[in-house]
Amino acid sequence: MMSVVFMPTRSLPPCGFSFGRPATVLPGRSLVVCAGRRYSPDAAPYFRPSIPSILKSLNSDQASVAQVLESQSPYLRSCDGFAILEGLGKQNKWTLTLEVFRWIQRQKWYKHDDGFYSKLIVIMGKAKQLRMAVWLFNEVRRSGARPDTSLYNALITAYLFSKDKGRGFEKALKLFEEMKKKTKCQPNLVTYNILLRASAQACDVARVEGLFKEMEAARIYPDNVSYNGVIGAYGKAGDYVQMEKTLFVMRMQKHIKPDNVTSNTLIESYGRGKDFVKMEQVLKSMSSSQSRHKPDLKTYNIVMSNYARVGEVEKMEWSLERMEAANYTPNLRSYEILMTGYGDVGAFTKMRACFYQLLEAGIQPQLSTLNTMISAYCQHNLFEEAEELLSNAMEWQIRPRTSSHLIILRAYSKVNRLSDMEGLVEHMKIAGIAPSTATFLEILASFGLSGGVEGTFTESAVEVLADDEDGDGIGDADDGHDDVAVSEGPEISSSDILNLSSDGAE
Repeated sequence: MMSVVFMPTRSLPPCGFSFGRPATVLPGRSLVVCAGRRYSPDAAPYFRPSIPSILKSLNSDQASVAQVLESQSPYLRSCDGFAILEGLGKQNKWTLTLEVFRWIQRQKWYKHDDGFYSKLIVIMGKAKQLRMAVWLFNEVRRSGARPDTSLYNALITAYLFSKDKGRGFEKALKLFEEMKKKTKCQPNLVTYNILLRASAQACDVARVEGLFKEMEAARIYPDNVSYNGVIGAYGKAGDYVQMEKTLFVMRMQKHIKPDNVTSNTLIESYGRGKDFVKMEQVLKSMSSSQSRHKPDLKTYNIVMSNYARVGEVEKMEWSLERMEAANYTPNLRSYEILMTGYGDVGAFTKMRACFYQLLEAGIQPQLSTLNTMISAYCQHNLFEEAEELLSNAMEWQIRPRTSSHLIILRAYSKVNRLSDMEGLVEHMKIAGIAPSTATFLEILASFGLSGGVEGTFTESAVEVLADDEDGDGIGDADDGHDDVAVSEGPEISSSDILNLSSDGAE
């Protein structure tokens, strides 16, 4: 059947075909006109809020959490709230994260979402606040909702962050067995990937093989994340035989193949084990013309870090040259690795030159950059230079936090410079960044100081009770309960959740 072709009645322009609209067709309506007609003077203009700027405002002491968020409330959506929680979680600000979440719950647009709770539970686990993680899990039950697989996965992850790895792993497995009994909360691929990595890190080969068999029986097929996690965990545990066996099994699979993450994991693992021959072999295979996965910036950073860790400065610099030859520009992590390598061997001139190169490259130094240089100076007992860095940090827009001062405190304690320790504590008190009493006592205990000295310093610390600002994890208490169960606990009001202490006491 022949199709009818539309031919305009008007003659064509001299240039030939015209792709414009026929004269009989009305001109298209302008999007600007349409938008203008829909405009309402009462409607607030919508734009994407800047999450980094909100995080910066929340971390400052200039305004309360409610004031910061209320100023952005007309433009915030559920996805923005999730991004804010995620950003605070990366900064390990668990108390601030909870306060923001309570504000989010009061908003009209908020609807119960297990994704928010899953994120919070993982954040609590990373901050070693396991009791709080269990409380949040139980809060979902108290609200009348049923925890789903994602919530169980989050709580399993939180348990695996426990300081007592053995006890945390047992609780995670107990929760895993509980999931199997629930028809609507069956373990999924994410569940198995979490446990595979934890089992491999514990060098429990039998459990790893058992989990793979369970996955096969449940028709859950391992992916790259599964194998990469196991390979990385075996590598960190130093079990290179099982690591290579897992790599062999991965290569035999039809539906997955090793990727860049696999190669980077192997390079990092061999470097940790100081097997630089195999490390370079993996890098060489990645650089070959037949390889589908070429070395990336992260690959070269890992190689540099491995050489820096053992003081091989020349090979570290050679790796930097290879990075630049591959048309990669060093990033913040690259410069910090270089400064660590130079600082460890006492090459402070090169370390400072590297720092100024970072500034010239337009890269904003971070707290980790400051701590890297302070650690290098303290490692060689150059305390005046370390304290000078603290004083000048604000010139580079770096605000020294608790961890920066604790590096110097730890170094002072090793050489028994107690008067300098007391002076630094007073400086911390004036700056308003002294750690909490419990944290400070635990740090002093780890230094091996006498009880009398502890009492002297504690008096200064008690006067200023502030949370550990940058959440470096020093002195964070565990959940403190051997019988924490995933069940309905004693009722705690929503307002009380922010008053729970880190040691699990109400």
